[in-house]
Amino acid sequence: MQDTDAVLRTLADRSLEGQRSWANVADLAWAAGVGDKLAYKALVRPASIGAVAKHAGGGFSVTDPERVLLLFAARRSLKQARMTTFAAAQSLARTLPEYALGGTRAAAHYLGGTNTIADHAATIIYVPLGVAPDPLPPGDTALVLSAGEHELREWSAGYTSKAQTFADLFAQPGWQASAFRRELWRAWFAIDDWARQEVRSA
Repeated sequence: MQDTDAVLRTLADRSLEGQRSWANVADLAWAAGVGDKLAYKALVRPASIGAVAKHAGGGFSVTDPERVLLLFAARRSLKQARMTTFAAAQSLARTLPEYALGGTRAAAHYLGGTNTIADHAATIIYVPLGVAPDPLPPGDTALVLSAGEHELREWSAGYTSKAQTFADLFAQPGWQASAFRRELWRAWFAIDDWARQEVRSA
């Protein structure tokens, strides 16, 4: 995953949790686990479309979390994933000190913990960067990807973050992934952002 993607993911995740304002770019860079220059670079595109607004006295705010999330999702690719069977992915997970589930299983977690949406798509599991498991059997029911120490520390609940989950579903083919992705969108963005602001200020 590119460092600029980590910045967009952090912006989207923090916005979804209610943090819109940042005192400076250095704080964002630290939160994303990247250098300041890369954080500045990653902000160029969202700022150019009005999804991020700079403050006159310094710092900046996310004005449109949806578009920041979509910028991140549009850049996501799963082509580096290793395809295998669900059973093999489960066996691999049991040998690791940490891992994170993504895709439809993470989506179900964020939608309340019970799957009422559709059959699960192929399981997505993130393992520590550098892990070299024995050759995995061929299959199409699980995708194994690598994540760095910073990401896995942020995903300590055992699931990928909200933004990562949405982006992976955006990149995953099949109607099941789309069904879960659309349900996440409804949960997060069914009410227009400006309408939410009006409710808060009323």
